[in-house]
Amino acid sequence: MTSRCFLSVVAAGVALLCVSCVPDGTSASPRRPPKLTFAETTHAVGRVEAGRSVIYAYPFRNTGGLDLSIDNVRAGCSCAVALPQPRVIPPGAEGRIEVTYDTTHEHGPQRRTITVYSNDPVQPVTTLTLVADIDAVVAAEPPQLYIGHVHRGEPAATAARLVIPEGTAVGPAETTGTVLDAGISGFAAQRTPAMLRVAIKPHAPLGRFKESVLIHTQNPRQPLLTIPVVGIVEPAVTAPTEKH
Repeated sequence: MTSRCFLSVVAAGVALLCVSCVPDGTSASPRRPPKLTFAETTHAVGRVEAGRSVIYAYPFRNTGGLDLSIDNVRAGCSCAVALPQPRVIPPGAEGRIEVTYDTTHEHGPQRRTITVYSNDPVQPVTTLTLVADIDAVVAAEPPQLYIGHVHRGEPAATAARLVIPEGTAVGPAETTGTVLDAGISGFAAQRTPAMLRVAIKPHAPLGRFKESVLIHTQNPRQPLLTIPVVGIVEPAVTAPTEKH
């Protein structure tokens, strides 16, 4: 009788052990959640000649235990970025987020950010930073000019300051469309800042517009500076008629 009880207990123990080994997910320890880990979140590209495109890929790894999903990627101005392929990264696998930075309208120290959204529960939003020092012969501040609402035939209230090294001649300025007249006033040699000023032509089309001002230089490295201008053309102001 005693031996029978002993065998029953042993059999029950073996059965219980087998059940605990069945991979039904009820008794196994939970797997770690996905984790997005970048090799670096800030990258400095150093000095870059204006007009050159900077391309850099941020490598990352899924250091978690479940699939990592890159849901979206957004970039700041002058940058283009695409979602990695594939967007779902298995545990232990790697991926890259490639950024293209257009330096055409940039000069001096610049800092651009890229925002990455993922299903990492601890850090669902990650910010990447690209740092560069743009070497431009001639530049405009701001690089793109928004002049707001301007009436036909009137000058814009806002202007762009031209950054011109000593000994570099600039001009003339010309436009690419039917809306703007452009001119340069002031020169560094006269200790007055060189300014790009624009006005709306008397018969410019009404409504929103975007065209560019082209400034020619005598520097072979940067013979042309392009400044986009955005605004809204309104009808000309007419003087009120006198009543008799």
